[in-house]
Amino acid sequence: MTELPIMSVSGIRGIFGKTIDPLFVSHIAYIQTKLAGGGMIVVGRDTRASGKVMAEAIFRGIRAAGGIPLDLGIAPTPTTCVCVAALNASSGIIITASHNPGQYNGYKMVHQSGRLYRADECQTIYDAFLRGEYLSPEDYDKFPAVAEKSIDGASVHIEKILKKIDVNLIQNASLQIAIDSINGAAGAVFPQLLEKLSVKWVGVNNKLDGDFVHNPEPRPEHLQDLSDLLKKTPKLWGGFVFDPDADRLATMGENGQEISEEFTLALALDNLLNRKKSPVTTNLSTSMLIDDVAAKYGVNVIRSKIGEANVVEEMEKHDCLYGGEGNGGVIFPEISSARDGLCAMALILELMATRRKKLTELVSEWPQYSIVKEKLSCEGMDPRVVLKKVDEQFPSEQKNRLDGLKIIRDYGWVHLRASNTEPIIRCYAEARSSQQAKQLAEMVLSAARSIS
Repeated sequence: MTELPIMSVSGIRGIFGKTIDPLFVSHIAYIQTKLAGGGMIVVGRDTRASGKVMAEAIFRGIRAAGGIPLDLGIAPTPTTCVCVAALNASSGIIITASHNPGQYNGYKMVHQSGRLYRADECQTIYDAFLRGEYLSPEDYDKFPAVAEKSIDGASVHIEKILKKIDVNLIQNASLQIAIDSINGAAGAVFPQLLEKLSVKWVGVNNKLDGDFVHNPEPRPEHLQDLSDLLKKTPKLWGGFVFDPDADRLATMGENGQEISEEFTLALALDNLLNRKKSPVTTNLSTSMLIDDVAAKYGVNVIRSKIGEANVVEEMEKHDCLYGGEGNGGVIFPEISSARDGLCAMALILELMATRRKKLTELVSEWPQYSIVKEKLSCEGMDPRVVLKKVDEQFPSEQKNRLDGLKIIRDYGWVHLRASNTEPIIRCYAEARSSQQAKQLAEMVLSAARSIS
């Protein structure tokens, strides 16, 4: 490897063969297993071509540290998290780069409770690696690159989901939907889940071959195949799309209409809060729509730093039963303490069955804010310096500096921050109109460009 991958609260991500390779993940698996005290370590992976060789290297690292590797094979991130807790394992490892393109791969660490590692826990692993607390390649080669046994993670995950929804209601609703799992890990679970729910489906891009035929971000502009399928197939109630590791879910109207991924969390919360009220945690970049849903049920919204682990940490601090992120991530700890696209789909299907409404009808009940999501390359720059200088250009604005810079106005907001997963600065802006959202985004982006 010529350089190190990105190592953050969101785990490790890099370009396979350049910034992440088998030896590197052997080192990380060795350190993680040592610090977890050995024991059973559950390993799952998405469908990327590099996943199998990385898994083999991870098995060696686990064994070298005295651990027992358990293999889920291809499994969504939330499935792996559910299995770590269900099997009373010491820890878990997920081989995925989530929404990054196919040439990337990555490594997420799962706590024994089933949540992802927090920032400080990740940093402990990274610091040990930087101190060189690992073995030589020759030492790893003494151990077999195979798991102790294989586990059917899908059935474990599905059983937990079915216990938390009204299965009979969904089965009797005659729902028909379309699915696009971008040939990712969701395909290892969702067909069985839908069969249990008696939901009929058609689909595109649902092989387990890792061929990410469109941009892996589950956003409307990337989903033409699904839109075309919905338009030409009668009697569908809507469409669902996963990212490669199925921790995020987006939806689409029954006739191929665009629906922002921000609505995934909103619809899931509309279902859950109707069951039982609770404060809700989401991050700083999530839509104002969540405030509207919370207001309907008279509950508070707690805003966290970006990053799933940060959301979960705040959920625990404030005794929140529900949380998530506006990128399509729903966190319902009674099923999984991680973002769970399969859980999100089940909750939305239950909402559709309860109200006898298609997706566009459910979405039409809520305000239609305009949200802009842009990014700016920051290679060769310190994003903290850029953000500080942008901040200085807007001295009189209402601001939140919990994570980067968020400027808040009465009609909307704009949030500028360094990405946890790519060498970019992300810019999200939301307002009551498209023009206002674009103006807010351009206001801070032009300031950032003038610095860079």
